[in-house]
Amino acid sequence: MNNILLIDETSETKNLLVKCLERAGFEVISTDNGLVSVHIRQEKSYIIPESKKSNSQEFIFPSISRLRKVFEFIELNYHQPIRLKEVAQAVGYSSAYLTDLVRKLTGTTVNDWIIRRRIAEACNLLLKTDCSVNEIALEVGYKNINLFYSQFRNYHNNTPHVWREAQRYKRAS
Repeated sequence: MNNILLIDETSETKNLLVKCLERAGFEVISTDNGLVSVHIRQEKSYIIPESKKSNSQEFIFPSISRLRKVFEFIELNYHQPIRLKEVAQAVGYSSAYLTDLVRKLTGTTVNDWIIRRRIAEACNLLLKTDCSVNEIALEVGYKNINLFYSQFRNYHNNTPHVWREAQRYKRAS
């Protein structure tokens, strides 16, 4: 068990910290007197749980130790408007170095991993909720709805609405 000292102990800050820790794979034991006690559940897997995978495509973060922090940052922040610069800053690399490293080790770009994670979560929400496509786009980090439609179409050759209906039809059959 580890303890984290919380200096700004407002309920908003505490709730945000707890949420981030839980999403990162920690079990929060207690939050008393400015200390947040946590226990790591297990080695965090970068495979998106089965419930979050679409039927047509699996999105997997490769388990490359040199990129672990990159994928952790993306996992924790994909729903926000993040870019290469923020990812690089968070892991302590320059944007150029991180771009080269990720491309060399995975064959794709940091931005592509962000998009893949957002689209994977969008698919999950399309299947599991009745939220509008616009609400889902905002929920997974898109401020520009047209960009979401374009990127979704690139991955699934269909609009989000048509994809949702097709997937629901497949599941019902």
